[in-house]
Amino acid sequence: MTKKDDGAVEAFKRINWQYSSEDKKDGFPWGPHRLPVEVNFQGVSLTLQKHEGELIYHREGVAGSNEKIILAEQGNLLLSPVEPFHTPSALSTHLLVELEQPVVIEPRRTKSIIVTFPVELAVVYFRRKTGGERILDIFTLNRTKYTLYGSIKSGLICKYWKSAVYPSIPPVNPIEQGLIKIELQNQGARWAEVQKVLLGAQGMKIYYSPRLVGLQAMMKIGSEVTAETSFIDKPMQAGMKKALELFSARFLSLPGRTVMEEGY
Repeated sequence: MTKKDDGAVEAFKRINWQYSSEDKKDGFPWGPHRLPVEVNFQGVSLTLQKHEGELIYHREGVAGSNEKIILAEQGNLLLSPVEPFHTPSALSTHLLVELEQPVVIEPRRTKSIIVTFPVELAVVYFRRKTGGERILDIFTLNRTKYTLYGSIKSGLICKYWKSAVYPSIPPVNPIEQGLIKIELQNQGARWAEVQKVLLGAQGMKIYYSPRLVGLQAMMKIGSEVTAETSFIDKPMQAGMKKALELFSARFLSLPGRTVMEEGY
């Protein structure tokens, strides 16, 4: 229990969550949560509460630690998935997804596949009355890897992720992995074999629900070595909320599409 400044007592809310592919009811508690609150999940503990007149945010566990003092009035805590380019540092604005099973698509054909991508989590403090919000923390439960797409001289440094290919939505842990539904369009007159997909940060439209984090994309195959990817601003399922969109606000100069000129 903690005390308000007027002497009233607030109940300390403690939330414990672990992922289970068998449980179809209780998904991840994204929030918003009234303060004071502690959220424990997958070896991570997040706490936001008042101490000696100040708000203290604290994270500890398998994702490392972080602590901040917030000089503000009582607000709410919200978690949101964000684009997978913020941790451990913003070294790249591109994600390269390597497919475990190459996909072969016939000429003049459009087909959709589903792959996974690494989720990063933002911890947000906000006040309902004023509408103001502040990102306190961004972290991930995934191991971060980078790779080079293209030549050493002119290639792109990319966040690297390897994924199986699914025909429909598989069960995944929403705080570790999101799903990308990719509409493959083979616009050429020859068969095409897709082994990797390159996606840029700008225009990435992530949606989330308690059990699913997802986005939709399009890949237009123009020749044997070139393709173009872009995003579709539409949730994968009805009822999903739009996630925070950090890169669109920070890097307006980035193009909303990515051209793959070094093969796919």
